[in-house]
Amino acid sequence: MTESTHNLKIGRRHGLWMIVVVLLMAFAFPSGLAAQKKTSSSKARTTSTAKKRYSSSTRKRSSSSKRRSSSQRRSSTRRRTATSSGGANWALTAADVNPDSKSPEVKKERKSSKRQVTVERPDIEAIRQATLDPGNSMYFPKLMKKFHRNDTTMTADEFRHLYLGYMFQEDYDPYRESPYSSITDSYRNKTSHTKEEIDTIRKYAELTLLDNPFDLRQMSFLVHVLKERRKDMSAKIWEYRLEHLLGAIKSTGTGENEENAWFVIYPAHEYDMVQLMGYHAVDADFIEPGYDYLIVEPEEETAKRLRDKVQKGFYFDVREIHRQYEMKHPEDSDEDEETVVEDDSDNVTAEEDDPDDIPAEEEDPDDIPAE
Repeated sequence: MTESTHNLKIGRRHGLWMIVVVLLMAFAFPSGLAAQKKTSSSKARTTSTAKKRYSSSTRKRSSSSKRRSSSQRRSSTRRRTATSSGGANWALTAADVNPDSKSPEVKKERKSSKRQVTVERPDIEAIRQATLDPGNSMYFPKLMKKFHRNDTTMTADEFRHLYLGYMFQEDYDPYRESPYSSITDSYRNKTSHTKEEIDTIRKYAELTLLDNPFDLRQMSFLVHVLKERRKDMSAKIWEYRLEHLLGAIKSTGTGENEENAWFVIYPAHEYDMVQLMGYHAVDADFIEPGYDYLIVEPEEETAKRLRDKVQKGFYFDVREIHRQYEMKHPEDSDEDEETVVEDDSDNVTAEEDDPDDIPAEEEDPDDIPAE
């Protein structure tokens, strides 16, 4: 074999290898390009997903922040206490109705959570007409339905009509007591309760409130044991009702004199209000034509806070209570009148003749029959 022929064969082999290498690169390059495109696409999708999640998270945080801001504004609005020429304004808090009134948490809540209550003497006759009129927005069954539905849109005026309007309902009796209310009395002085005791208290407190929806003491006790049991949502519902019912009472006056007496629908509420104000009653007087005057002494904290402005007593207007009771129990009024008449008869001074002092009448001879 000549040298030229040998070089030609080597050249052909190199050419074939070059062709093979080129073909392999041609096939390999599109595959790598596709993989690169796939990787880039995957990265793009990942980035897009991350951006969406971040955007969604940002929107949620923004929405949550707005809700908190709105809630804070509403809370701030409730806490403002403005003065008006029409009467006094009272700051009523949930802490005021908590039985554990000496705890630091309650004291802190008293300072930080305030709600404006505008005082205005109620027009009892107008409330009677409104709560008995089915076409009126203040119709009592409508208000009671909103109350049981925990409608937070109820206004202060609606709570006033609900509370005072109950006096004109058929089942109202200012001196009637629920048969269930005394069952919980034995548990009141205990500082803590077992699960079984809390269940018992809750059962009979709720039965009492079904019978009398405005039993404030049972309502307050129920709030206390629900918090103790960590039933926070249920406790808040009852606390909201209690707070606004007490606010309805406070809105009727200042209690400083007969003209500004508080209106209550049960005598027991007089003592609840006195306790709410930081006092305890030591005696009571009835003033004609229908006012209860509770003589009070301040609690230690109240005395320190008010100093020389401590009240000696509070007035309550109970004229409508007595009027409604006499309408529904006329027999009691009749008995009172009979008692007065009997008492008066004991004081009659006219002298009656003793039968022994009356001489025997002589028979007329003309009347004696002949024998």
